[in-house]
Amino acid sequence: MRYRKVILMYHSVESAEVSAVLGSFPIPLARFQHQIRQALEQGWRFGRLSQAREPVSANTLYITGDDGTVDWVRNVLPWCEKHAIPTHTALITGPWLDPPIYPVAHRLQILLALRRGELPIPELTTEQRAYIDRIYSYEKDPRRRYLKGACNLVLDDAQARQLLGEPDEQERELLAARFARPEEYLGYRFAEFGVHTVSHRAFSGDPEAYVREEVLPCRDELRRRGLNPTRYLVLPMRPQFGATIEQIEPALRAAGFEGTLEALGEWDGQSFAMPRIDAKDVEHYLGLEPWTEHDVDEKPRAVARHEVSR
Repeated sequence: MRYRKVILMYHSVESAEVSAVLGSFPIPLARFQHQIRQALEQGWRFGRLSQAREPVSANTLYITGDDGTVDWVRNVLPWCEKHAIPTHTALITGPWLDPPIYPVAHRLQILLALRRGELPIPELTTEQRAYIDRIYSYEKDPRRRYLKGACNLVLDDAQARQLLGEPDEQERELLAARFARPEEYLGYRFAEFGVHTVSHRAFSGDPEAYVREEVLPCRDELRRRGLNPTRYLVLPMRPQFGATIEQIEPALRAAGFEGTLEALGEWDGQSFAMPRIDAKDVEHYLGLEPWTEHDVDEKPRAVARHEVSR
């Protein structure tokens, strides 16, 4: 019998104790817990991403969280640890450096949320706009959509930072408080960690440069901080306009990676490129009972500790 392997993708998870970081699109911790309970009741088991290519004896879910913002780290990781639920957090190491390198994507989230000034939208070709429309289709406001698309998928990192300008004191404080420190990840038994690059910039089409500048330094920093990164690269976002995922696979294999997480969909259990199911689609995709805002109990009830699926 062939069992399904489905990778779930989370970013921001809020609770009454730890609110979501500014500008994010969170789900409540109660909804996350609802998804876990429902999946267990329907016979799903949870596996470690580091063992994703090993045989399993049940339909298996892999929980992945991107970026390492404080809401994910302080709301989800302790709860999952208590119930022996494996997680994989892809970490951006730029914020840990001195001076810190804060991702353009996160800076833009903050600036859009603060509604400070009117950032100009760079000139875009028809083809670039079409690419942005496809990747950021969830952004219904055209201004937000094209500004995000330009900064993340068209401009290079230096151009995007020039467009955003130097962060002021308020933005610096918000950025400094946004990402969990490396020591917060130590001591977990069921939490794994992986490479999410140094600065969170998109792959631009030069695989050797991207691996050299973004991937390997991130992996080295994780090791230096006492974390043991998995062999899976979680790409920060879709490739820049004109680049493809296929271009980077040989360089990643040569660096010892076994897969890259990106895009949306169900993984076939074999391919190097491993798509995921977005947090807001989990109930629908897995056929779970819908979550409603009336389900507000965030207490860790009715979640039995279980053997990690292998």
